[in-house]
Amino acid sequence: MKIRRGTPLDAKEIKSAHYHAYQVSYRGYLPDDFLDHMPFDENVINRTENYIKEHEYYVAEIDNHVIGFVNLEYPEEKTVEIMALYIHPDFQRQGAGSALVNEVCRRKKEEGYSKLVLWTMKDGPSLGFYQKQGLMFSNTAEKYWKLNIPIIRMEKDL
Repeated sequence: MKIRRGTPLDAKEIKSAHYHAYQVSYRGYLPDDFLDHMPFDENVINRTENYIKEHEYYVAEIDNHVIGFVNLEYPEEKTVEIMALYIHPDFQRQGAGSALVNEVCRRKKEEGYSKLVLWTMKDGPSLGFYQKQGLMFSNTAEKYWKLNIPIIRMEKDL
């Protein structure tokens, strides 16, 4: 498995990992009607390509195919935030998510960042994964995500 910086050329595989991870990982957490009507077409891929041009992505790839990604932003001084981390369901629980988090932590620590943060569903499928990565609940109150799903902030010192 290789971790590298994502580019707009990765848009279709990034969106495929994102779309399929939603379909599997969020089933039972988000309404079926919402999941069943998520678009995955050329328009979505083009928007993703444009978004990648303006944002920082890292991808996990096997045999030159993107199997997952992480998208980063910088909400506070010396803080990096994971905005999205998704692994295609065919490759989940094989170390790609951990490899992405570890690479982000290593690179950002070298660049002088001191904290990693993210928001995740309060009772969602990723909670245990993030705890295994060393993230802990922060004191920040929960807020609400799509369809009024409660989300919580987690953080980790780098």
